[in-house]
Amino acid sequence: MAAERGLISRAYEALTHPVDPLSARARRVVRVALGRGFVGDLHVRSVPGMLLAAYEHGLRNRTIHELHAINQPQRLCVADDRRSLTYAEANQEMNRVGNALRSSLEVTPGTPVILMMENCAEYLVTWFALSRISARAVHASYRLTAAELEYLVRHSGTRVVVVSPSTLPVADKVRVDRPELGLRIVVVGGEQTASPLLPYDQLVATGALQFPEPPAVDQQAQNIVYTSGTTGKPKGAMRDFASYGVVELARLLERLPFRVGERHLVVAPLYHSGGQVFSLLMAALGASTYLRPHFEPLDALRALSRHAIHSMFIVPTMLRKILQLPDEEFRANPTREIRGIVSGAAEFPHALRVEAAQRFGAEAIHDFYGATELGWITFISGPDMLRKPGSVGTVMAGQQVKIMDRDGQELPPGDVGLIYVRNAQTMGGYLHDDEATQASMRDGWMTVEDLGRMDSEGFLFLAGRDRDMVKSGGVNIYPVEIEEVLSRHPAVSEAAVIGIPDPEWGEKLLALVVPRHRAGFDVADVEKFARAELAGFKVPKRWEIVDDLPRNNTGKIVKKELRARYAPPVAGS
Repeated sequence: MAAERGLISRAYEALTHPVDPLSARARRVVRVALGRGFVGDLHVRSVPGMLLAAYEHGLRNRTIHELHAINQPQRLCVADDRRSLTYAEANQEMNRVGNALRSSLEVTPGTPVILMMENCAEYLVTWFALSRISARAVHASYRLTAAELEYLVRHSGTRVVVVSPSTLPVADKVRVDRPELGLRIVVVGGEQTASPLLPYDQLVATGALQFPEPPAVDQQAQNIVYTSGTTGKPKGAMRDFASYGVVELARLLERLPFRVGERHLVVAPLYHSGGQVFSLLMAALGASTYLRPHFEPLDALRALSRHAIHSMFIVPTMLRKILQLPDEEFRANPTREIRGIVSGAAEFPHALRVEAAQRFGAEAIHDFYGATELGWITFISGPDMLRKPGSVGTVMAGQQVKIMDRDGQELPPGDVGLIYVRNAQTMGGYLHDDEATQASMRDGWMTVEDLGRMDSEGFLFLAGRDRDMVKSGGVNIYPVEIEEVLSRHPAVSEAAVIGIPDPEWGEKLLALVVPRHRAGFDVADVEKFARAELAGFKVPKRWEIVDDLPRNNTGKIVKKELRARYAPPVAGS
């Protein structure tokens, strides 16, 4: 309850703050409606039905597909390798799934349901069906072990898990080994029909067709995404996507080249916030969303070409792998329709940005700063990336950002400090973790302990996580700056820099470098390059050549693992 009151308070403050006054919001909505195709896509004969649906069920994320089903019923909504659904078909299936979850599995408002499967049409349908009955969608990686899934089940209080054939063995192991949890499993696809497993198709067949009746007390559906857990047990960030309304949609679309009815490719996992929010954005646009079950670089390139895709969200690691494909594959799979590639959720090095701009055109490339807990904060376009190397852009309308020191004092432009954010889209809190929620807040501002600085033009630059900062000889060193320089060397594919114990300096810098080609790779040349670009104390004192870097499921380098691997051997040096 306290989290809900806090969210309402922050929403009110953000909506009334002079940083984005009512007049500016109204002009923005009109401008975007005209410029992004909303008006031209609207059929006059559909308006009465859409108004009635909005009146009866509200103008929220749970009604997006219903409105498009009235206006453009035969437009493709979602497609994967197994099936495709028009907006009319998707809307009906969402109703059936929502009603069946409520009647057959006792999923009521606030009930958590885990979604643990690869990208597929049923993932999106079930997610939006949960929003229609005001239930909690708990997003889980399809790579979880039984122990990891058990933690999520216990922590979230889940009793229902929706799985695919490939994730069923893990979920069923938890069900069998921990009968006290009373786990019920819904299986998408496959031939499983034995009780207590419930086939998804059977769930659909038993569900009523009408839009689910609203709960007696209006309650928003919460979206729970567990943070990557690079420093300990994952925390469940609670988000209410109802806060992404018409105004927030307009703020996004004035920074991104998306249009109504376009074709969007999803290769990032849907359990990741990026995949979810872009899928929600595309639903608002009445777009056709094409899903790949998991990422493979050549498969992604072919999908971009085959479906004449207009836009895609992708993490930098994935983009790098696509750009490393042979030129003949790009000639065989032209991507002439692409106009928006948004990369984020991990560091997007300048050298990779340049390569992406050369391949797809600078106007098509975008990056942003945000977090599961914070929402979208800044955006930057390709031309500004080339002009401002390393920046993640300027603050969006409706967002407030401060750079503060550990004492809560705001820092001037150019100084590195903790990034604090205030907006209407920050999370409602961490699930069952008031201590962590309070630790992330300071007088209504929230941080995820990212470090950064603002320049005089209002462009934000990241300096890494506070816990990744290295203190050597009493001097604070930010590894991201060094990694950015190393990645510009033509022989370097990527690099990570960490601090390791040193008896003289306290910590010293270790660079782990992934070469583009092992043969002929010269570390001394890379070190010489670094010395020409960096102050002497920022040049790593130890170098290691590695084949790859450990990453979590969202593409971030897991530095905790690197420190565990490389710090012990030099602890007494």
